[in-house]
Amino acid sequence: MDSYFVELTDIGKAHLNREEISAEDLRDDEALIKAEYSMISAGTELSRAFALKKGFSYPVRPGYCMVGRILKKGRNINADVGDRVFVNAPHASLVRRTHGKLVQGPMIFRLPEDIDPIEATAINLLLVAIQGVNLSHPKLGDKVGVFGLGNIGILVACMYQKLGCDVIGMDPVKERCDLASAMGIARTICAEDPKEALVSLTEGRGLDLSIDVTGLSPVIIHCVENTRNYGEVILLGSPRQSYECDVTPLLSMIHMKNLTVIGAFNNTTPVEAVSGSNDSLENNLHKVCELLRNRDIDISRMISRVIDPKECEQAYYDLMYRKDKTNLIVYDWRNY
Repeated sequence: MDSYFVELTDIGKAHLNREEISAEDLRDDEALIKAEYSMISAGTELSRAFALKKGFSYPVRPGYCMVGRILKKGRNINADVGDRVFVNAPHASLVRRTHGKLVQGPMIFRLPEDIDPIEATAINLLLVAIQGVNLSHPKLGDKVGVFGLGNIGILVACMYQKLGCDVIGMDPVKERCDLASAMGIARTICAEDPKEALVSLTEGRGLDLSIDVTGLSPVIIHCVENTRNYGEVILLGSPRQSYECDVTPLLSMIHMKNLTVIGAFNNTTPVEAVSGSNDSLENNLHKVCELLRNRDIDISRMISRVIDPKECEQAYYDLMYRKDKTNLIVYDWRNY
């Protein structure tokens, strides 16, 4: 069976390629899935498309946020032929995928039919966001600073606000702050260095909890600087770019303020709940599906456009160089 897939061939270069996919000899934990939509992850995929993180080689197949329907399946897949599923798979019209059991990675989850399939492509972004929220310890009314209002940052801010926190979102790009406001975030700061504004908003006390969603070392330093004594700093963004500085002042602030700093890399979350912990990918998936179903987070406001996969190179260019006009881009695979 023919499958068309997005391929990155060099820095900033992408095209649609074709391959043959066999529908035979599926393993028990494997399924053949016809894609409907897939979403570009502007963080992870741009790091590959523009070699922001060292060590990548080309060609490479990007993507991990797909919604489609099962055409054929192994006996251990908890869904039926014809069911709509969310699958962690590269951008392609047809894929064979495995459902993993240990930690987040390959996954196939049945989706309720009443959830919009275009919006459901954002599930992986919501899973990243909820990881940072679940690992932190917010209290009702806490002043929570979200550093970075890209797509995941806005989702994080919405989640903390739903928990009853006094959320302050920060980003130097005005359009991102405007989108956050449109998504219901009451307070935003549009500045490279938010310290002065935060002193005013927190009456000099500092933030109870700061969460970095950028992965940028200077922003992480801002998080530490602006968090109160005995506060909490969550590192949700993946650091990718080199940064040179004297690290001692940063470590001194962490030490002298008695800060708790927590790494929130979501790929360590177990797929199934384990004894002694309620933290699992399956639980998180049910929670984010409820957020979508109840319109607690309106993903449609964040989607810039739905495109033909042939427009992939332009999509990556826009996400990289037109950040003020581009948020989420979704590929439509229904005609392939």
